[in-house]
Amino acid sequence: MNKIKPILFAVFLLVFDSGCGRKGQLLEPVPKIPQPVRDFRVIQKGDSLIFNWTNPSSYLNGDTLNLSLVEIEGLEVKDKEPSEGQLIKFFNKYSRPVTEMNIGWLDLGKEKAILKLDLRSSIGKNYLFGLKARGKRGGWSEVSNLVEVKPQLLPLPPQKLQAELFEDRIVLSWEAPIYCLDLQTVPKKLWFNVYRSQSGDFKRLNSSPLSELRFEDRSFSFGLNYQYLVTALIGEVGAEGAGESEDSEVLQITPVDIFPPKAPSEVKFMVSEQEVSLSWLPNQEADLAGYRVYRLKEGEEREELLTPELLTVPVFLDREVEKNCFYVYSIKAVDIHGNEGPSAIIQVKT
Repeated sequence: MNKIKPILFAVFLLVFDSGCGRKGQLLEPVPKIPQPVRDFRVIQKGDSLIFNWTNPSSYLNGDTLNLSLVEIEGLEVKDKEPSEGQLIKFFNKYSRPVTEMNIGWLDLGKEKAILKLDLRSSIGKNYLFGLKARGKRGGWSEVSNLVEVKPQLLPLPPQKLQAELFEDRIVLSWEAPIYCLDLQTVPKKLWFNVYRSQSGDFKRLNSSPLSELRFEDRSFSFGLNYQYLVTALIGEVGAEGAGESEDSEVLQITPVDIFPPKAPSEVKFMVSEQEVSLSWLPNQEADLAGYRVYRLKEGEEREELLTPELLTVPVFLDREVEKNCFYVYSIKAVDIHGNEGPSAIIQVKT
């Protein structure tokens, strides 16, 4: 019996040692990596490169990201680019922060950055740019989509932007720049973009670059305030990364409707014993408010307004007439801005 006790005690120690207190292999913590940026964009505006993107809002594991840093990196592509499959690897190996590339001065903001170029050292060279993001915890994200840019010697902005108002359009015109940014080179051929704003954000009006020094804006409304500007391009381009000049001076205009409706047409009348009935074709102006009818009786010097309130239909019945009299009726169309058009005149004998 005494021999059995040591055996049981040894088994107990073996079980206790294998099931309690022994720790497994320690695992490395998973680093918190932000989602990569996928909408990185670069355009040239005058002597600057403009970078835009949308910051990531989460880590790869879905946790909310508290963004700490973003870094724009780049490299000069001197020889033939690597294949598309090797491009990211090539960029990660050879790129460096833009601030270390000695091609300009970077102003980094929220989801936008401006790199003012050193034109002497950057014009005509090919660059590849990308962006990385980092949270307050963890490491850097993968590099964003890459954008290739070749800075150009762009023209100066257009000058003397002016506008002429018509009933159905605003005609903008301007003068082309004579020189490029170096104040020496004369651009051979220029195209132009026209932008308009009502609330601070300018939107391009032309669907493709313009070759003429004028543009007709037919999508305006009277009484609203508009701001216009024009930029110049050195080619008929619209691809991502294509450059355009700095903005022209902003032209502000609030179009006022001073254009009256046309005179009513095909006025007809019918006379009975004590009344005159007038009718005419309806006006087609989009801003038509109604009609006024005036009458001048034979022997009188001033015509009388018969419709203190505007008529909304092209018909009028005058029940206050005398027999054997001559009357001259004037019918005028009026728009919603109070502009009264020329008269349609008809003479009637009762």
